[in-house]
Amino acid sequence: MSGVLLFIGIILLLLAIHDFFFTTLSGSGTGFVSRNISVFSDRLIQFCVKLFGRKAYNYNGLFVNLMILFFWLLLIWSGLFLVYSSNPEAITNSSGRIANHWERFYFTSYTLSTLGMGNFKPTTPVFELVTGSFSFFGFIFFTSAMTYFLSVSSALVNKRSLSKSVYNVGHSPRAIAGNILNFDSSFSYQQILEMQKMIDRHSVNHHAYPVVHFYRQSKSTDSFSINIARLDEAVTILLHSKEAKNFEKELNLLRSSISGFLEDIQENFSSNLSLKKTTVDSYDFPSLESGKTTKELQKRRRIIEALLRSENFTWDDVFSGS
Repeated sequence: MSGVLLFIGIILLLLAIHDFFFTTLSGSGTGFVSRNISVFSDRLIQFCVKLFGRKAYNYNGLFVNLMILFFWLLLIWSGLFLVYSSNPEAITNSSGRIANHWERFYFTSYTLSTLGMGNFKPTTPVFELVTGSFSFFGFIFFTSAMTYFLSVSSALVNKRSLSKSVYNVGHSPRAIAGNILNFDSSFSYQQILEMQKMIDRHSVNHHAYPVVHFYRQSKSTDSFSINIARLDEAVTILLHSKEAKNFEKELNLLRSSISGFLEDIQENFSSNLSLKKTTVDSYDFPSLESGKTTKELQKRRRIIEALLRSENFTWDDVFSGS
């Protein structure tokens, strides 16, 4: 029985430690545990939206982050507790009495929290080494987690700034396209390039800190999915119009940046977004000057629609300008 507890404890610790360091330090997305906890937490919020309305979206990202942190702690705490429980005589109190289950659980908690209370102690060299290692790991865990969440906050600020920048240019695709054409040309160049840079930055952040994807807003004016949809449709309008020839190179750069973001969405969030269920083929989109609707345009619209649907929005919200 002690061997089974030791094996399970080690597996839980390895799983949690790998997931924690991969998520916080790799800059390449999330680990297996964090990814599945994120999806599960997001579905819980979607259920709460049905019960309490759109205001529940304001807690989406916060809830996902707290759930990830909770499960990291749970796995590490449980794993170390099972390791200690594999040899009950390894932990004693100051008078030499063997610790019971609750006392070993307590000893595990203050080992990870680096408190070092001293009223219980390991009695074998192996468990002394384990205790010292996880006291040090506890310090790394909390400092790395806080650094990670600060990085997420910075990425979130960029996401909201991008959304607000698009909304300020125009409240609908036609309005955005019209304003870009009517602005002073140098100002339009500046706006296009600035949004392109912000989208590139958001794509990098989105890939490094996927939890940013789950931060949503209850108001349509602040919604990232609606504003990125409006911007992409505005670029489509401009690229298919003759009046925007002077901005063609800049618009193609902006289009390429949006495409990179959408590809990341399709690659990493297909399990969270229903990419197959779409109304793109049946929705009456505003006609383009050239009259062309390419397969590439339909593909990007499907991904964007999945984003919209994840926040309970539709194409009507994109084009209504509200």
